[in-house]
Amino acid sequence: MTIAFALIRALHFASVMTIFGATTFQFLSRRILRDSRLRGALAAISVVALLSAVLSLCLASVQMTGDPDAMFDIQVISTVAAQTLYGNIFLVRLALLVGLVLLCVADAAPALKATVSGVALALLALTGHAAAAQGAQFKYALAAVDALHLLTAGFWIGGLVALIPSAMARPLDVPMLVQLLRLFSRWGMAAVAILMVAGTVNGIAILDTHGMAWSRAYLTWLAIKLVLAGLMIALALTNRFGLMPGLARGEKEAAETVPLTLFSELGCAALILLAVGFLGLTAPMQM
Repeated sequence: MTIAFALIRALHFASVMTIFGATTFQFLSRRILRDSRLRGALAAISVVALLSAVLSLCLASVQMTGDPDAMFDIQVISTVAAQTLYGNIFLVRLALLVGLVLLCVADAAPALKATVSGVALALLALTGHAAAAQGAQFKYALAAVDALHLLTAGFWIGGLVALIPSAMARPLDVPMLVQLLRLFSRWGMAAVAILMVAGTVNGIAILDTHGMAWSRAYLTWLAIKLVLAGLMIALALTNRFGLMPGLARGEKEAAETVPLTLFSELGCAALILLAVGFLGLTAPMQM
């Protein structure tokens, strides 16, 4: 059950982050990314975000009660939703995610979709390890830092997804792709810097607990996440300082390599989110 929960968590993070990042980048690029293929993909992803949120609540009910049958018990699920912080936040997020589905299907303005998905993503921080790590007095400050971590990661992941149709287009519109890559690089560098700082603050808050031993399982998943994040940054730097100048010069090899690096970054991101799925279900400290 833990593996299923981790997979559903990872899928939910991925879907909400993708919508937030893609629509934010759509807004920043104005009309450049008003692509019908992206519209259909975001509509489908919004449905995945909604369904994975509901499944997460069902699986959380099992985790809280220790009863596998709780996953299908409407009364237990209703009690968890009404009487726990996780459930209360779920109800708010459920309303946001339903609205997001409608906005994506209707192809509403990118700024509106980015706002709704961003709030739904940021609210996840209230139930994270960081918010609970240092006591009630720091709960909301650490939740805010964690929310910033989630939003910047979402921009990076969703922005990559938004770039894929332009990078894969045939014939390739090189000037437009260069313009998009430059825009994404400019905002992406700032996002990665904030992401690293926020992640460091989160890590210190979670692991700085006196008198308790760190969980080996938690540290293992954290190490996997950090290694993959380093690889993802290396790929981004390759795009920025290697491929993008070559693409601007009209080099065919650069045009053929850009999609590969974008997909490689997304592959790393998928593995990072899988690690995050397990991290959220693993106690940072040994009991």
